[in-house]
Amino acid sequence: MKVEEGSFVLVSYTAWVLNGEEKVIDTTFEEVAREAGIYREGTVYEPELVIVGENFLLEPVEKALIGMEEGEEKEIILEPKDAFGERDPKKIRILSARELVRRNIIPRVGEEVEINGQRGRIIRVGAGRVVIDFNHPYAGRRVKFRVKVEKILTELSEKLAELFHRWFRGIPRGEIKASVEDGNATLETPVTILGYEGAHILIQGFVRDVEKYLEEIKKVDIVIALEVRRPESETGGAGEASEHAEAAGGETPSSEEHAEPSQAAGGAGE
Repeated sequence: MKVEEGSFVLVSYTAWVLNGEEKVIDTTFEEVAREAGIYREGTVYEPELVIVGENFLLEPVEKALIGMEEGEEKEIILEPKDAFGERDPKKIRILSARELVRRNIIPRVGEEVEINGQRGRIIRVGAGRVVIDFNHPYAGRRVKFRVKVEKILTELSEKLAELFHRWFRGIPRGEIKASVEDGNATLETPVTILGYEGAHILIQGFVRDVEKYLEEIKKVDIVIALEVRRPESETGGAGEASEHAEAAGGETPSSEEHAEPSQAAGGAGE
């Protein structure tokens, strides 16, 4: 099976900016991130979901995935116009220091700022004026990508689970279970989801993804798996209960007969 436009694929990659020497700027490998000095605490380093054609990665990189098979690797060199754009002198602007202070920004060289929705970097401060470069930090540079197709997802349940994992990266893939029948989906997740700040907002993002990318699914029930634990009796618990049952001429109930529900469900969207 080969990757096509619209395919759901899990990919590993490393990206370098080329500027006389190679500098790692992004990767899905923790060891590479540590060696390159770009490791970020709390970031989950693992293969990432890409829906080909939806710009989860740079467009030329996604196009290069088309035709690849599982396990295949490819190296791509992007010219500046296909990566982060050419440098544009018009994107270097001068603002008054007073204007920045009014926006609660202390002008410092190297500081990243956001002005009217645009992100930039302060490159010069002096005489009451501040020079800000709104070009992308890697504008004007060639970029190298090395990508590997780890898996091509074909099952609807796999795609659903990966869309959920995209929003809750801290939950291991193996702890997310999904099933789909006649357009109705059930997604089981561990109780740790309740500890996520803004979990309801993340779930809304997940539902929007389902609406956009999985038209076959009409409804999703999110089930939170709860493990019920009860302490044993200090006086012997089950063994003593068994003796009493036998003395009364009855049978000891099996563990299956004592099993209770360990899940709580809630609808996530229709």
